[in-house]
Amino acid sequence: MNEAKKPFPYLVMGISLLLGCMFLGFFFLAVTNEPEYMPSYQKKLAEAAHVQHQ
Repeated sequence: MNEAKKPFPYLVMGISLLLGCMFLGFFFLAVTNEPEYMPSYQKKLAEAAHVQHQ
């Protein structure tokens, strides 16, 4: 009877670890990639265009 209940905690731990790693991966990508609409990104583009113009 106890044999049927043993894999359940390992399955739950495996799924939660997988979901946690996926969340942390997406979070890392979201933090490291600066979106184009941010003012600091627009400023970098303006500076790059100014340097290329000269």
